[in-house]
Amino acid sequence: MKDLFLLNVSWIGMVVLLLCNVNISAKECTNTPTPLQSHTLRYEIAISKNESWKQEMLAYYHHDHLTPTDESAWANLFPRKILREENDEFDWNFMFGKMKHPGHYKMEVDFLKEVSLHDVRLDPQSLHGQAQQTNLEYLLMLDVDRLVWSFRKTAGLATLGSPYGGWEGADVELRGHFVGHYLSATAQMWASTHNGTLKEKMTAVMSALKECQDQIGTGYLSAFPTEFFDRFEAVQYVWAPYYTIHKIMAGLLDQHTLTGNAQALEMLTWMAEYFYNRVQNVIKTYTIERHWMSLNEEVGGMNDVLYQLYSVTGDQKHLLLAHLFDKPCFLGILAMKADDISIFMPIHTSRL
Repeated sequence: MKDLFLLNVSWIGMVVLLLCNVNISAKECTNTPTPLQSHTLRYEIAISKNESWKQEMLAYYHHDHLTPTDESAWANLFPRKILREENDEFDWNFMFGKMKHPGHYKMEVDFLKEVSLHDVRLDPQSLHGQAQQTNLEYLLMLDVDRLVWSFRKTAGLATLGSPYGGWEGADVELRGHFVGHYLSATAQMWASTHNGTLKEKMTAVMSALKECQDQIGTGYLSAFPTEFFDRFEAVQYVWAPYYTIHKIMAGLLDQHTLTGNAQALEMLTWMAEYFYNRVQNVIKTYTIERHWMSLNEEVGGMNDVLYQLYSVTGDQKHLLLAHLFDKPCFLGILAMKADDISIFMPIHTSRL
């Protein structure tokens, strides 16, 4: 954790120094909300039969991103000494090496100690205890086969029953994120209650997800196909695939840290390896600027879950990937204590 804190400080410090010498314009950093940053609107677009209205709304997507001719602006938002070799071409191994050896500062950061949920119990007669019981009953009500329906479909496995509707509908691009929330919720609830029935149900969901990941065989695990990330990397419209992946990865991490499920950590690190390779490929094939450009789409707390994963594994790949989901043009402005940016809260606060 000490090294993690150091790297975060070092990273922000480099961005601050950089921004002190660069004039940041609104065009260089998309922090301003647009209509498409409403998930309710995106769902309405997904189910709408009005093609002209859909095209009108989707036009905001392209307004919300830098164009390829603006890559020089992105280049100025990242420390060149980390990203460029003498030939001024991006080199992944060079960047990895720099991140791996950031310096030798020592800072004490563990002066606060979190109380384990396993050591806390609520009075069942209290308002909070009754609310907890309501949450427990809801989690027990959910059906395993319906939760994992789209995951099995994506993996090419037989599906049982029917999927849940709403944002988890089989034709909705955000499908699967609720399952990530479910993994986190059940892990926290089990740690708080040690309810045996709940543990059986969440273990069944975990087993089904593991089967899906094994069937795909690359480490990828989601309720939608990898084609969504092809569109994301091409800066084409898609409904926030990394937002969903963050929820799944965070759920797996909670299953490991709160329930002691070793398999959850194996699944999570395999997922991290898959996306490490994807991001690496984007940067090698195109530029680092292309990667930053894609981050104008909502990616949830990808950096946060990867920093947490690094604190568990100590794997430098997880740390590097976490840094690559930071948004320099947003965090740099905050580091300078600027207060003149308008933001869409779910996109930006999850990165803090």
